[in-house]
Formats: sequence, C-alpha cells, structure tokens
Amino acid sequence: MISLIYFALFVLCLGLVTSMSLLGGFHALIALPCLYFIPKTSFKGFSKSAWALLALSIILIFSVVINQDVALAGYKPLSKIKYFLIGFFSIAPFVYFFRNQATDKRIKVLLYTLCVSTTFATIAGVVGMNTGFNYVSQKVVSLERNAGLSGMILNYAHNLAFFQIIILGLIIYKKESQKYINTYFLIGVFLINSWGLYLTYTRGAVLALLVGAPFFLFKKYKGKFVLMGVALFLLGSGLFFISGSNVYRPGSDRLRLSMWETAYTAFKERPLTGYGYLNFELHSREIKKRYNIEHPEFGGHAHNNFLEVMATTGIIGGIVFIAWILLWFIEMYRREDLVAKIALPFIVVFVVGGATQATIALGVNLFFIMAGYSISQVGEGKLLKEEQAGV
Repeated sequence: MISLIYFALFVLCLGLVTSMSLLGGFHALIALPCLYFIPKTSFKGFSKSAWALLALSIILIFSVVINQDVALAGYKPLSKIKYFLIGFFSIAPFVYFFRNQATDKRIKVLLYTLCVSTTFATIAGVVGMNTGFNYVSQKVVSLERNAGLSGMILNYAHNLAFFQIIILGLIIYKKESQKYINTYFLIGVFLINSWGLYLTYTRGAVLALLVGAPFFLFKKYKGKFVLMGVALFLLGSGLFFISGSNVYRPGSDRLRLSMWETAYTAFKERPLTGYGYLNFELHSREIKKRYNIEHPEFGGHAHNNFLEVMATTGIIGGIVFIAWILLWFIEMYRREDLVAKIALPFIVVFVVGGATQATIALGVNLFFIMAGYSISQVGEGKLLKEEQAGV
C-alpha cells in the first residue's frame, strides 16, 4: 500500500503541469489507499478546513441533484465532484506516508520529478511558441503565448503559478529544504519557469504569484512584507508596461466582465440552490440573451471562483467555500513547519488567481489545488487511530 501511495505521488508530480492523462492516473492510483485508510482514520482529528471541504463536496452533490430541472448535462457533473472528495479522503494516506515512510530519498525523487517535468514542459512550450509547433505534443500551437505541453494557456499558466510559489518557498527556506533538493538547482528552475510564466502573458496568474510571494514574510516580518509587496507591485507595473499589446487586451477584459455579470445574474435568479455544479457554463449564453448582457455569443465558466461557486451552488455553497479557504489559511498561519510556511502563500495564489479564472471548476487546476490542500494537512494533529493509540 505504501508503494502505491508513493507511486501515486510520483505520477502526480510528473503530471501536475504536463498531462491531464497522468493526473487521471494519479486519481486511479490513490483511490485504493483512500478506501484502505478509511477504517484506520480518526476523523475526529481532522481539521476544521477538512470538514469544510467535505461540506462543500456534499453541497456540490446536492446542487446537481436538486437542479435537474435546469441540468442540461443531467447527473454527469457528479463524476467531477470526486476531485473534491479525493482531496478530503487522500489526507489520511498522505499523513501516513509522510509521517512514516517518506524517507529523504523518496522526497528527493518527488521534488526532482516535479521540477524536471515542469521545466521540460516550459521549455517545450517556449520552443513551440517560437516555432509554431510543439515537438513533444506534435501539435500546432500559438506563436503569441507559451502554452506549455497542454496547449491550454490559462490552465497551464495558473498551475505554473502554483508551482512557482512552491519553488520560491523551497528557496527561501533552504535550510530546511536543501537536504531534499539542491538550492542552486531550484534557483535555475525558478528562473526558467518565471520566464515561461511571463511568456504565457496570463495577467491573472502572474499577478497571483506577485501577490502571493510577500506572504512568506507576512507572519513574522510585517514591515518587510509591505516593502516586498511594494517592490513586486513596481515590478509588475514594469512588466505590464514593457509587455504592451501582449497583456493589454481590452476585448478580453470586456468578455471577462460580461461573464462576471452573467454569473452574478445567475446567482440572483437562483440564490438558494444556484444552477448546479458545472451547469452555469451550459446556461451562460442563454442567460446573457435573456438579460441583454454584452457578448451573448461568448459563454463558459464565470472566470472567478467565488462567482462560479455562487452561481452553481447558491449562497450556502458560497459561504462554505469561503469558510474552507479562511480556515485553511488560519491553520497554516498557526503552524511553523515547512509545508505550512509554503502553503500559506500557495493559498494566496489560489485566491488571487481565482479572481480572474474559475480554477475551482477546471480539472487541471483543481488537481493542483486539491493536492496542495491534502498535503498541507500532513502537519495537522493526530489523524490516524494508531497515532492516538500511541502505536
């Protein structure tokens, strides 16, 4: 079972920024350990944020079931809620692995795998951007923006922002991380992927990284936190200025604003239940036409996590979603271990990036978010029955 958890984590590290197929493989691999550890888990020891995540999962299920009158996809969205449930049930296997079986060698393998696979995707994406053809995926790609290996620019950029905040944390806390991975190697990885992230010209993802980075100082160095925030604001402003038309896209801005208005309108229509998880996207064009909202030909998700949750699950789902994030942030703030110190700015990247992209509704981003959450719980209390029994 331990070998299966380790292999699942290896596949996860290999696929987080490179392949949806590999991420699907991770879910298949971790499913058995999740089931195996249910009777061995002391759920009373779970954190408040974990229970908030489970509550959100249940609300998502009910949102699909009770909204069948408008469910254009029927019960199909229920299959996607497994991402949230795995986020909850994978906590116990990860706790057991990292507390009992995660040798320095195994952690090294996982970290180097994550770094090499992500950097490979970035280099392949940059080459593709400059040639118009991705030689790894064997696909014609955009000449204007780096799309990594996936070809999905926004999804790739937001996952790259998650990756970069983790690497930055490992560099900052090198005294704790250097036994697992070489700091100079990390700096090289960070620089290459920073260039790759910039070339995606995804403003929300770059902004999320810039806003998240100062939070490494938030807990103990409030003055330096402010100074770093100002410095990164100036850096971001400079990047925006020199990027010119690559990031100045008023047409894209209007499309996004129209989706925000549409999602808010959907919430006002069905404030208690919403439209059902993943069902707002299917109704977005029709809602625009009914309310004469700009760009009725353009539909999709809300391009905002909070509006997406409100439009699909109503006020209760929205409150539980916010509670989950706040509780998660508070728990990480109170801890001093390496995982928590990196998880804190990771949450900020998730929140800020989710202001312009509904990452909570996009599988490839949700994989990263849920994996980050589950692993962050490793430092929380005694979660296994054998721990409570003193075994």
